[in-house]
Amino acid sequence: MLYVILVAAALIFAIILYDKPKMKLVFKDGEVTSHSGEVDKTFLHRCKDIAKQHPFNGTVKIYKTRKQFRVKFSKSVPNKTRHILRNALPNSKAQTKKR
Repeated sequence: MLYVILVAAALIFAIILYDKPKMKLVFKDGEVTSHSGEVDKTFLHRCKDIAKQHPFNGTVKIYKTRKQFRVKFSKSVPNKTRHILRNALPNSKAQTKKR
């Protein structure tokens, strides 16, 4: 019986610790060098425009929660560019209409 509990605990740990972003974009010198996952075409186009205006190196991982997206940036992405990229997301708070 104890082994069943240990296996269940190991599975829960594996699910929680496993990094599974919906989208992953890698930027290098102001260009998108690679992307993986279900990348929205309009978001990718916006990211390319932003990277041309504000060149940087780094990685952007986008996770989907129930209603919105959660974004993780590498440390090399500047704060100003982080804010611009967050606003470029399709379901970001900045683009949703308030009542």
